[in-house]
Amino acid sequence: MQSPLPFAEQWPRIVSASLAPVVVISACALMALAFYNRLASIVSRLRGFQRERLAQQEQVHRIERIEPLDDYALGRGRRVLENLAEQTRRTLRRARMIRLTLICLLGTIGLLVLSSIFNGLSVVWPQAIVGAAILFLAGMVLLLLGIACALAELMSALDVVESETRLVTNLAHPVERRS
Repeated sequence: MQSPLPFAEQWPRIVSASLAPVVVISACALMALAFYNRLASIVSRLRGFQRERLAQQEQVHRIERIEPLDDYALGRGRRVLENLAEQTRRTLRRARMIRLTLICLLGTIGLLVLSSIFNGLSVVWPQAIVGAAILFLAGMVLLLLGIACALAELMSALDVVESETRLVTNLAHPVERRS
């Protein structure tokens, strides 16, 4: 039977075993940074929508009080309000998807850190390798879920702009609305 190596001789094996998930951890951290920036941008845009909605609501109220017979201006103002509400709803859905992406990425990092610890422990406690493998696989599943969320958010990224473009086109050229 082979005698266990002294701890000092096992240390290089401990370090190398615990570093296996580091590349994935680094990639997740880089993606998390990008998604934090995206989320901050989207939150800023949501606040902009709220300011635009309040200003448009004031304009609609003014038209209702001062120019009640101007049905075109009133209808136009209400359409803009409806569009801003829809943009807010869609953008908020994107923000939630990015938040879920971030939760998955950060969860992946946490699981892979634990996996690294268990990998290192497996040198002195061989049964820890089972925990390391389970944690690593769980981290990879969470990473895959995060990527799926990111793809879903990406697929809807242009929806708000396309909706706004249609509205502006229709308001700028009312004749083209029929096509």
